[in-house]
Amino acid sequence: MPAETRMASMRNDFLDFFDAEYHLVVRLVMRDGADLADAQDAAQQAFLQGWRRVEDGRWEEVTHPGAWIREVALNHHRAQHRAPPRVSLDPDLDVPESGPGHAELTGQARDVVALLQRLDHDCRAVIAFDLDGIPPRAIAAALGISEQKVRDLRKKARKRLREHLSAPAHCEGRSEQ
Repeated sequence: MPAETRMASMRNDFLDFFDAEYHLVVRLVMRDGADLADAQDAAQQAFLQGWRRVEDGRWEEVTHPGAWIREVALNHHRAQHRAPPRVSLDPDLDVPESGPGHAELTGQARDVVALLQRLDHDCRAVIAFDLDGIPPRAIAAALGISEQKVRDLRKKARKRLREHLSAPAHCEGRSEQ
């Protein structure tokens, strides 16, 4: 295959990858504690690094592009924000109205992000990757840990999340309707 055709194909593949993954990378970084603007910045920096690989003809070297782009975005976010912000889970949190809808889903997403922020850094990263459907082998490679460590951190995170979800403080202040 001629070099120009190969480069054009790699560029098209990367642009398709960008379209499919950008919002998922932003969501992952938000799960790690970033606000929307910081998450978008981290995702943009990651995709910029990916684009540079395309221009250098090295994009095909990336074995797990989904895990790689998330790793780069998380590293950028963490380098910019050494201390993760803390979100309080007071019993007085606004409780979304019952019934399906945008407001309820937004409230639930906010609560999930707040719960994830209660986890330690390593557990939060593993769960964020896991929620995006990244396989344990790719998570291990992206975070530089063993697959067993990924399983251990996932187990620890799930246990902590279960404890927080079943805590009575989450039920106080809600009225039965």
